[in-house]
Formats: sequence, structure tokens, C-alpha cells
Amino acid sequence: MQNRRWSTVAFLTLLVAPVLFLAWNSHEPGNGLLSMIYFGERFEQRQLPEVQAIAPPAISALGYDGQFYAQMAIDPSLQHPGMRRSIDSVFWRGKRIGLSAIAYTLGLGQPRWILQVYALLNFAFWLGLLALLLHPFDLHRLRTKLMVAAILLSSGTLISIDRALIDLPALFFSLLPVLFAMSWAGAAVLFAFAILTKETAVLSAPALLWIYRAPYTRLFETALVIGLIPICWYIYVLQISGLPKSQTATNLLLPFEAFIAKFGAAGLHLQAIISTGRPRLDALSQALFELLAPVSFLVQAAYFFVRYSLRDKYWLFGIGFALLFCLLGAPIWFEQAGYTRILLPLTAAFNLLIHQRERHGAYLIWWITGNLGMFGMLIYIVIQIGVLIF
Repeated sequence: MQNRRWSTVAFLTLLVAPVLFLAWNSHEPGNGLLSMIYFGERFEQRQLPEVQAIAPPAISALGYDGQFYAQMAIDPSLQHPGMRRSIDSVFWRGKRIGLSAIAYTLGLGQPRWILQVYALLNFAFWLGLLALLLHPFDLHRLRTKLMVAAILLSSGTLISIDRALIDLPALFFSLLPVLFAMSWAGAAVLFAFAILTKETAVLSAPALLWIYRAPYTRLFETALVIGLIPICWYIYVLQISGLPKSQTATNLLLPFEAFIAKFGAAGLHLQAIISTGRPRLDALSQALFELLAPVSFLVQAAYFFVRYSLRDKYWLFGIGFALLFCLLGAPIWFEQAGYTRILLPLTAAFNLLIHQRERHGAYLIWWITGNLGMFGMLIYIVIQIGVLIF
């Protein structure tokens, strides 16, 4: 018993270490964790005046998506006169108001506090997801440790933390009513908020069909709450932003069209890296995982079609994302920072499903093949820690 306890403590220490490194590596005196928001140099002149007054550090030329959601948190009503200029697309970003609204509330409406809170929120949701996974499962078991590590240390999760994005919070809100027993109304509201955090969360809503099998009137009420709240918000955003230009035309293509192209391009890129003779370890690792990650997603998606079950809540939670995997377009497959986040619910559902169904050797085979490519960001962090130590 004592050995099991110590192994669990050691596991939790190793589990938390990469996340603590991300916080330590991003912290700057005077700026706190603002560098995690990834503000871009090209958008500095377009930032809201309140953000310009804080002068957050610019991480790269273009920055990343978090810079827009962080500015939305300054005024979640999106009525700020500078909002249209500072956000690349008010409608497409404005639909995803959930995390921004939380940052505004916890930051008490003060811009400096709001930005710091926004940068910290992914850490809070990581801890929340850890607690959520420990609620129904025994962490002393090896299979549970593997399941928890696969979800909490996957590239999608760590990239969401590293760049202060909305993917991990959306997963938390949608998984909460699936793993934690609650009323139908509470579950419906949480799913609605997950959709307001990231609209693709709607693909996991069929899980509630398992949780609330009867009566049918309850299913109708649940669907109404899940759909009505986001739709009302979308109509509001559309009214204040105007009809947006289509930005997602190539995000969805014919089944596996972009996947096959991605796999071929990743293979050629890895070959080119190796042919240089003495490639840098981080570049080699990134190229390798750009090849492995799509294969692991293929295994994850295949599991949902091979072992289908309309009565399993985890299967219902992930099947929508398994279908999405088949249709993703080239812009999404461009880099791991994109597709590992979008398909994060598929990774979570896959690991919950095999934890529940598979035993012994079969479990290990599915876990290894389905998760081998999911640790690219973790390996990158380990390399960075190694460079600092040695």
C-alpha cells in the first residue's frame, strides 16, 4: 500500500512538472505571465487603448489567437469602439466569448488584472480537469495513470496552456457533466457555455443523450437549452459585427483528402531534416511528431468506428470529433498547434473509452498506438528543461 501511495505521489509530481515549467519559463518581472498570450508585433498599433497602456510583450510578428480573446475580455459585450479594429474578425472570435467573460469577471473589470487572469485561466482549468478525472477513477491503477497522462500532457492540452487558448477550457466545460453527476438543467447550461467557449464543443453534445435517456421531453428541453443560449449570443454578435466574410471554406474538405497530403508532406519534411546530417534535436523532434501525430489521430478515430456503441457516453462524446478528423482541411493540418487542439476532445474521449473497455495487452496496444504522436509538445518541453540543466 505504501509503495502504491509513493508511486502516485511521484506520478503527480511528474505530471505537474511540465505545466509548472511553462509558467516559470513564461514569467517575466513586471509582466507576469502576459507573454503567454502571444501578442504580435503587427497588431500592436491596432490594440485596444487599455491594452496599449499595459504594453504586453510582443512574442512574434503575428502572435497567436489568444491575443484576440484576451482583448475581448476587456469588454465582453464587444461594444468597445476599438473592438472592430483590434480583433481580426469580431464575428468569428466573438462567438467564443466564454473564456473572455470569465477573465473579465475574475479581473473585476480592471484591464491589467483581466489580462493576468486570462493568462492564468488555462492553468486553473488544467487543475480542474485533473480533479475531474480523479473523481470517478482510481489513480493508484497504472491504466488510470496512463489515461490521465494521455489527456493532461497531450500536445493539444499543453499548447492551449502555453498560448492561453480556449481549447482546454472548452473541453473542461463539456466533460464536466459527462464525468460528474448533475441535473439535466445544469448539464445543459454547462454544454451551452462550452459551445460559447468554442463552438466545436457542440459535437460532444450527443453524450447527453446517454445521460438523459428518458423521458423524451427532457431530451427536448436539454437540446433547447444547449442550442438556444449560443444561438441568441451569435445573433447578438452578428448584429454588432455585420455579416462576416467566409474564413472556413477550406477548413473542411473531402474525407481524408487533406490528411493524406499532410502525411506525405510530413514524411518528406522529416526526410529532409535527417538528410542534413546533424539536425538539431528540437527540429528533428518536431518533424517526427508532425508525422506521428496524424497517425495517432487516425488510430483514435478508427477506434470509434471499429468499437461503436450508441449506448456509451464516452463514444457519444467523441464520435463527432472522429467524423471531424476525417474532414479537416489543409489549413488545420498545417501544424500541430492547430489540429492537436481542435481534436483534443477526440483524444480525451478515446482515452476514456479504452480505459473503460480494454484490458491488459489490448489496452496497452491501443494506448501506445493512439497516443504515441500526442506528446510532441511534452518532448519539446523536456528538451528545453534538458538544455537549461545541462
